[in-house]
Amino acid sequence: MAPSSEAYDLLIVAAFAPELVAFQSLLGPTSTARVGGLVVAARPVGIGLVSAATGTAARLERARPRGVVLVGTCGAYPESGLGLGDVVIARSILLLEPAVIDEEAGFPDPMSTKVEAHLAMSAAIAASGGKVVDVGTTLAITTSDALATRLGQMSEVAVEHLEAFAVATACAMHGVPFAAVLGVANAVGSMGREQWRARHVEAGRAAGSFVARWAQAGAAGVPHQASDYPAGL
Repeated sequence: MAPSSEAYDLLIVAAFAPELVAFQSLLGPTSTARVGGLVVAARPVGIGLVSAATGTAARLERARPRGVVLVGTCGAYPESGLGLGDVVIARSILLLEPAVIDEEAGFPDPMSTKVEAHLAMSAAIAASGGKVVDVGTTLAITTSDALATRLGQMSEVAVEHLEAFAVATACAMHGVPFAAVLGVANAVGSMGREQWRARHVEAGRAAGSFVARWAQAGAAGVPHQASDYPAGL
């Protein structure tokens, strides 16, 4: 029987519900169940930076979990060495702005533009064979091949995901350990949207399957309590 309260140990989030389909059989119709000794829930938090940040914060305030895992799909930057269908685990998440990369704008000095993923959780998930990379979050989808090349070359990121920085920041502000597992659905650039439409379901299921297997095995790396992770940025 699925737990009835809003309290859970592990929260799995995605930008929108279709990216959580890999958990339907595991968590049942309420998307909440006891798995591997933990109460696990899967919830959408919103598309884009603002919606994902506020959506994640609202979830965390209602039921502070011991850990959060973001799942979904991403685009791979040129020269990243990644192929379509690969599953990546975030090492860190960086906020990217093309004008900053081109030195035409700058972030305010006190502003955080990088969040580290929780090492123990990420390493445990990556033990299944995923590739550990740095993830970039932009305000909009990069559709220019030239810009995709510049972003890949002038930053340390391998993939692009529109919500990762928002979710990671909300978790950091609430002191909740965070990890991200993403399936590569497209190459970033002019063909990205067409490739994503053709491959996002498969890529999302691949990422979700990684996380489902980890959860079923006991979710190694999740702290005994959320306060094991420092709050704030």
